[in-house]
Amino acid sequence: MKRILALALVALVFCGACQRQGKKVVAEKKNVQSKYILLVKSNGKYGYCDRNGTLVTPIQYENASLFSEGLAAVRQNGKDGYIDENGNMAIAPHFDAASVFREGKAAVMNGNRWSYIDRTGKQLTESRFLFTLAFTEGLSSVVVVEKDGYKAGYIGPNGEFVITPRFYDASFFSEGMAAVRMGKEHGYIDKSGQMIIQPQFSEAGPFKDGLARVKINGKYGIVGFVDKTGKMAVPAQYENATNFNEGVAAVEKDTKWWLIDTKGNQVTDRKFDSPTIFTEGLAPVMEGKKVGYMDKQGKMVIEPKYDAGSIFVKGLAPVKLGEKCGYIDKTGKMVIKPDYDWDQRVIDQYTSYYTTIGR
Repeated sequence: MKRILALALVALVFCGACQRQGKKVVAEKKNVQSKYILLVKSNGKYGYCDRNGTLVTPIQYENASLFSEGLAAVRQNGKDGYIDENGNMAIAPHFDAASVFREGKAAVMNGNRWSYIDRTGKQLTESRFLFTLAFTEGLSSVVVVEKDGYKAGYIGPNGEFVITPRFYDASFFSEGMAAVRMGKEHGYIDKSGQMIIQPQFSEAGPFKDGLARVKINGKYGIVGFVDKTGKMAVPAQYENATNFNEGVAAVEKDTKWWLIDTKGNQVTDRKFDSPTIFTEGLAPVMEGKKVGYMDKQGKMVIEPKYDAGSIFVKGLAPVKLGEKCGYIDKTGKMVIKPDYDWDQRVIDQYTSYYTTIGR
């Protein structure tokens, strides 16, 4: 795996989590938490520390998610429940799987079906969904069994269908639109279910900064970015690309990656061996097999000395030294000593969550 994790290309799983047709599900949060609590791992168990590195819960859980809307999914004795920011068990572990909270609701699994609960643990819907996504912009994509097979649609907060199940796949809403698949091709609908951009893409990502990453010409085709009218705003010419974040996307051509703005212009002259993504004005990049952080002018502001590194969130970024994980601030100071295990699943979860729809 690439050491620099620009995981706009990677999705995320929470506590044994929701999956759809082999794709891991990404969830997001609604409100900024009152505390910034970090998920950490040591000796095969999970716990949480604050931004100073002080443990706020013991490292004792079999599995765990990030905090979202003040709650985090944790696993004890093979079942998932939720703790609050003080480490108290807010919803007792009795689910087979559990996702993060978004807009006051979380998807949980009992047996082989998913339902939604509120922050008190109250069941909001029946356990009837084969697959689920988190609520975004008031709607959630779910999959049910219809007479002609599996179909995806969208439910509202009361669990009733707002957009009838008729898609072969359906993603989350972002900037008022969602990617859906009809047959083998993807297009985009609005929140009324109207098809705004007709199905024509082999792949279709969420809208970020007014643009969405799409692929044309099949599985091994080329990638570009469309605007909300379906116009190719950045021509399809790349082998791969991340979503935009802070007005910058990483694109790949001839096995090298570089950075572009929303007009398709190259941001810096530098090219990279792996993708990266900007958050809070900085991006992790590799130089000489070590990771440092550069600004949008291409200047390395934190020297490359880490074995791996991820994005900045609320002023902190996880970095790897040897096999251990610590956190640095934007000056490069080690704020949380590298005392915890570097767990790729935790880092993937952290990076994907905060670069898609979780910020």
